Amino acid sequence: MSAEELRPTKAGGDRWDRFRRWVAPAKAAVRLEPQDTRSTRREVVDLAWPTAVAMLGDTAMGLVDTKLVAGLGANALGGVGVATTIMWLQYSIVFGVMRGVKVRTAHAVGEKRKQDALAYARAGLLLATMCGATIWLLCRDASWLFSHIGIDPATVGYARDFLAARTWGAVSICVISALVQYRQGLGDSRNPMIAGLLANVVNVFLAYGLIYGHFGLPALGVRGAGYGTAIAETVEALFLLWIAFRERPERASLLGTTQAAREVASLGVPTGVQFGMEMLAFSTFTAILGGIGAHEIAAHQVAMTIIRTSFLPGVAVSEAASVLVGRSLGERDLAKADAVTRTSIGLAAGFMTICGVVFAVFGGLIAAQFTNDPDVTRVVRRLLLVAALFQTLDAITIVLRGALRGAKDVRPVMIIGIGVAWVCIPGAAWFFGKHLGMGAVGGWFGFVAETTLASSLFWFRWTRGTWRARYEQRTEEAPTSSREPAVATA
Repeated sequence: MSAEELRPTKAGGDRWDRFRRWVAPAKAAVRLEPQDTRSTRREVVDLAWPTAVAMLGDTAMGLVDTKLVAGLGANALGGVGVATTIMWLQYSIVFGVMRGVKVRTAHAVGEKRKQDALAYARAGLLLATMCGATIWLLCRDASWLFSHIGIDPATVGYARDFLAARTWGAVSICVISALVQYRQGLGDSRNPMIAGLLANVVNVFLAYGLIYGHFGLPALGVRGAGYGTAIAETVEALFLLWIAFRERPERASLLGTTQAAREVASLGVPTGVQFGMEMLAFSTFTAILGGIGAHEIAAHQVAMTIIRTSFLPGVAVSEAASVLVGRSLGERDLAKADAVTRTSIGLAAGFMTICGVVFAVFGGLIAAQFTNDPDVTRVVRRLLLVAALFQTLDAITIVLRGALRGAKDVRPVMIIGIGVAWVCIPGAAWFFGKHLGMGAVGGWFGFVAETTLASSLFWFRWTRGTWRARYEQRTEEAPTSSREPAVATA
C-alpha cells in the first residue's frame, strides 16, 4: 500500500497517523555534511579517550593489587578475588545510580541551566555518602557470607580481611563515581582521568609498602592491599571535590538538594538495578562454569581479561554518547542526537571489529601470553573465536544503551538489559555449557545471543521508542522556562 492510499480519510485517519509515526524517525535523521560529521566525531573522541584512560587506570589498580597479593600465596589470592567480586557487585549498583547525575547535568547544560548542574552534583554526593556508608557497614565482617556461598575455608579469612580493609574507601569510591559523572556531564573527562592516574601512583606505593612492610610501613598482608587502595581512592575523591567546588556558577540555583536528589534517583535507580542484576547474571554464569572444570573456568577468566581491551574503549564511547545525546536533547536538537549516536556506533564498532579480527587471527598467540597450560590455552583460543563473532554487535549494544540513557529512556533499557542478560547468559552456561557438555565455549554462545538480541531491541527502541515522539513534540513548541525539564522521565 502506498503513502497516497494511506492519506487520512474519515475511515483511515488512524492508519495514516500510525504510518507517519512509523516513518518519523527516518525523517528526523538528517544527512550531515562531511564537516559536521568530523565535528561530531571530534566531540565524541575528545570526551571518550580520557574516559577510556581513566577506566584502564581503574583496571590497573585492581591488577596491581592482584599482582602484589600473589606473593602471599594461592589462598590469599583466591580470597582477594572472591572479596573483589562481592565488593564490585555492590559498587555496580551505586555506579548505575550515579549515571543519573551525568544525564541530569548534560540536560541542564543543554537547557542553559548550568547553575543547576552543581545542585545535581550535591545530590549525587548525598546519595553517594549514604550508599558508601551502607557498604562500609555491611562489609565489617563478611565471614558469614563467604562461608554461606561455599568458598574454600582456607580463603575465608583472607577474603574477610581484604574486604573489610578495602571498604574503608567505600564512601570515597561512591563520591568519586558521583563527581566523575558530574564532570563528564559538563563535558570534562580530563580532570577525572588525571585524578585516576594520581590515585594509581598512590596505590602502587602504599599497597606495596603495606603488604610487605616496605618504606617504613607495617607489613599487613592482604589488609595492607585493601588499606592502600582505600587511601588512594580517598586522595582521588579529595582531588575531584577540590575541582568541583572551586568553580562558582554565575547565578545561584533555585533547585533544592531534595528535589535534585529525586530527579537524579528517578534516572539513576533503574540503571543501578540494571547494573546490579547484570553483574549478578555474570556471577551466576561464572558459578555455573566453575562446576564444569578448573581449566574451563580458568580459560573463561583469561579470555574475559583479554577482551576487556576492546570492551573498555567501547564503554568510553558509550559514556561520551550519553553526555552528548543528553546535551543535544536539552538543546532540542534531535537530529544532533541521532548524529552523535550514529557516529559513536561507527567509532565503537570500528574499533571492536578490528579487535575481533585480532582475536580470531592471533588468539592462540595472545592466550599463550597468559598461561602455559595447553588445555587452558586451547579453550581460550576457542573463546576468542567466539568473541570475534559478537564484537561488532557488542559495540552497537553498548553505545545504544548509553544513548538511550542520555535520552532519559532508562526504564525500558533496564527491562531489556536485565531480561536479555538473564535469559541468554546463565541460560547458555547451563544449557550449552553444562547440559550439552560444551564447556566454556558453549556458555559463551550466550554472549552471541545476548548481543544479537540486545542490539536489535535497543536499535528499535532508539529509532521507534516513545521517548522520541516526546522530543519531536517538544522541538515544535516554544522554549520552556529555565527550570522546566525538557522531557518528562520515561
